[in-house]
Amino acid sequence: MDTTTSPRQPAFLPGGPEALFAVDGFAYTDGEVRARMLLGPWSDGLGGAGSIGVLVDNILGYALIAQAPDERWSVSTEISVDFLRPLPGNGTWLSARGRTVDVGAAAGLAEGSVFGEDGRLIARSRQWGRFVGRGPGPDGDVLPGHHSRATASVLNDLRQEVGAAEGRAQLRFGVADELVNPHGTLHGGVTLWAAGLVAGAALSTLTATLNPASIAVSYLRPFPHGDVAEIQAEVVSRGRSLALTRVTGRNRAGKPCIVAAVHHHSLG
Repeated sequence: MDTTTSPRQPAFLPGGPEALFAVDGFAYTDGEVRARMLLGPWSDGLGGAGSIGVLVDNILGYALIAQAPDERWSVSTEISVDFLRPLPGNGTWLSARGRTVDVGAAAGLAEGSVFGEDGRLIARSRQWGRFVGRGPGPDGDVLPGHHSRATASVLNDLRQEVGAAEGRAQLRFGVADELVNPHGTLHGGVTLWAAGLVAGAALSTLTATLNPASIAVSYLRPFPHGDVAEIQAEVVSRGRSLALTRVTGRNRAGKPCIVAAVHHHSLG
């Protein structure tokens, strides 16, 4: 490692996104962050695989925070997920664990795995994090009440707002209380889910025979609380066994906040 640090117990701060996606059971043991997630309707369809985004972002982000120099906080600059097999059915639990690969003075890399109830590997994940100032805490800048409307109906409403036709799709929504992280910006895992959702919707207008292979999101700037996120997807290539969809996310001012690539492939 470029910078030597002593691991510390991260202060887990679950909020609205964790309640929405039923993510809990946080623990830090033997250098690993562990958590679990209960799958629900938000995990259905071509765009549902990205629903593990909040789970993945948490285990990787907290793994980096545990070894960040000078007790700094980590913000995601890139998250990627590779799917080894489709998600199991609704009502089943996933477990995940993540650990730091390398930490420098300004950034770090973490990787993790997601497993089904039977112990089979479902997905592998990776995150680059950038270290910023001290993290939020009970007396810091956590938004008050950001659990208040964190119910499954929020995700259903967002799914209903997706418009798609001829290999394109889009979703526009306000960055509300229940969607933000402790720093008051759109949670990286929610962003990953939204990217996968619109990518799946765009692809579904052309084919329903492919399965999620990977989602990679680059985070260029945050979506702050109260802003408006507009996520757009375009299928740039689609064959019988492979499809690539490009996703961009812009804020109310039209500035790019995320760029993502979503691959689907045939498992046959």
